[in-house]
Amino acid sequence: MNEVKITDIDKEILMKLQYEFPFDPQPFKIISEQLSMEELELIDRIKKLMENNVIKRIGMYVSFKAKGMDGALIAAKIPLDNLEKFRKIALSIKELTHNYVRDHPRYNVWFVLKAENRDKLNENVKNLLEQVNCNEYVILYSKKTLKLSVKYDVIRGVSWSDSNLKLTEKIPTANELGVNKDLLKELSLPLKITSRPFKDIADKYGMKEEELVNLIKELYDKNVIKDYGATLNGEKLGITENGMVLLDTDNAESACEKIALNIRETTHVVLRESNDESWKYLCYSMIHASDKKIIRNVAKEIAKEANARSYMILFSIENLKPGIVI
Repeated sequence: MNEVKITDIDKEILMKLQYEFPFDPQPFKIISEQLSMEELELIDRIKKLMENNVIKRIGMYVSFKAKGMDGALIAAKIPLDNLEKFRKIALSIKELTHNYVRDHPRYNVWFVLKAENRDKLNENVKNLLEQVNCNEYVILYSKKTLKLSVKYDVIRGVSWSDSNLKLTEKIPTANELGVNKDLLKELSLPLKITSRPFKDIADKYGMKEEELVNLIKELYDKNVIKDYGATLNGEKLGITENGMVLLDTDNAESACEKIALNIRETTHVVLRESNDESWKYLCYSMIHASDKKIIRNVAKEIAKEANARSYMILFSIENLKPGIVI
């Protein structure tokens, strides 16, 4: 994937869209004023960055737990002659995301799958992997997502998360919140790049734009909505490496909390539980950078912060399902 030449003003725009996207019915107007440009010029620049696949989308991620779903990271040993078949099947499964070939000595494919409950999730994993003659795998259920903030410091060339992270003991469901589940699904889709990006959604659900934006802010504060703002294609910005850091610690939950709060380079921090008691690596984090050396250095910081007994870094070799995560 070719790196795109980004101007200084483009970098300013990208940083604003990621880290300071306003909770306002007219967010692009506010950003354009901050950057001393016309709103139409800003929108035009954003659309060009999207056409060049520098910006994947502008919007938000809605927690799958809020939608009443269960999810897991699956590590699978897929026969090499069935890898292409698996890739094609995975492309057709909306609930399957983050699908990578990684450099683990046993499990070559690592992907995330979601379903309406754990029993259905287990069934779907089994049925999927049977299609590619894979009978060696570990299911690593998502017990708690402590951090999801896929943002890139385009100046430094490394992932760099928000500083205002709030840990939540439990993500409330749509029913508990009294929020329409269809509205949450709608909010998972990319926003339109227009002067009033929330208008169509607000109209559809009989709300005022201000009312919808206030609801989004409330859901964000409750960690139902994460990663608000722009999602960038790191590879187009020279951030071509990513590493998954797996930790074995005495207290995985405490380790995950410390990493989520103190290691800004992490984009995801997830506490997991395994279907295999022999699998001891239950704290997971992701780092993206322009160089593997940066990832290795951050991984050392993570291991020290968590007082880990041992850790692994799994670098991605191939992305089997690039695109937007909904």
